[in-house]
Amino acid sequence: MIWIPAGNVTRHTDSLIAPDMDFFADPPPEIGTIISADSSLNSSSESKRIQSRIRSCLWEGIYGAAIGGLVALAVELPLLGSLIGVAIAVILVLLSTRYAYHCSYVGERGIALSYLKGHRSAQPQTRIFCFQDGKNLYTQQTRSYYNGIYTGTTFNYRWTRLSTPDFKLEGAHRSEKGNPPPENLWHFADAAEGAWSVHLLQLVDQQLDQLGYVEFPIKSSLNAVRIGSGFMEFEEKNGTRQRVDVADMKDIRLGSGVFQFKHKGTTWWSGKGKYSFAYSNLPNARLFLICLDRLTGIHW
Repeated sequence: MIWIPAGNVTRHTDSLIAPDMDFFADPPPEIGTIISADSSLNSSSESKRIQSRIRSCLWEGIYGAAIGGLVALAVELPLLGSLIGVAIAVILVLLSTRYAYHCSYVGERGIALSYLKGHRSAQPQTRIFCFQDGKNLYTQQTRSYYNGIYTGTTFNYRWTRLSTPDFKLEGAHRSEKGNPPPENLWHFADAAEGAWSVHLLQLVDQQLDQLGYVEFPIKSSLNAVRIGSGFMEFEEKNGTRQRVDVADMKDIRLGSGVFQFKHKGTTWWSGKGKYSFAYSNLPNARLFLICLDRLTGIHW
């Protein structure tokens, strides 16, 4: 039985779900009310896969026969060489175009990712992450270039958990500017980060009431960064704390994956009053940006 999404459920890109999208695994009840869902399997994707498989087998078979024939001429076994070339080419095509799809869900209390391999009636394999079991989320995206030419982007979303191994969503795409195509797994990771941040906002209110700030531990030269109403506090590795009113900051930047904050009394030859840390070393980075905007008015 195919799961049918409610009318208010969208794809992870916030676009409408196509009627022929095949959700081959039901969303786990423990992730709560479904916000968004997506599947790489639909009635047209399978027919396109089969057509692509046939075309690839034909072209690669011809290519394999040609290469195999040329190699075989050297050893005076042209027919055998061509047959071997065709066989190798076809096997490679079949392996690269085998039946493999995924569907994913973002809920109010967690996320789930299911894989289907081999055939439609196979048993899906599902990974589940419940927000209540999570501790922090670290995100990283890396654009790669070779001789100045863009070659692709890799992404890594890693949730640390209280008592079990980390939950990871990893992948790649080739969109140098803008977002990747809707079917790319990045959209699931991005939507999951959004739901995770909403979940953490409840804890933010508690911290503000109890401490007057929200704390973010940093894996770099700083121990932590704290955000309060109109101020930021930076705790260095030696335990020294420097509280700075936002009005007293002269330079606030986010570029090349690095946050930079400078006090207006800072000079170029002195490191005092300058604070920087990598986006990838900051836990719950989207929540950090939300808190900066709401509590200090800083936004990009």
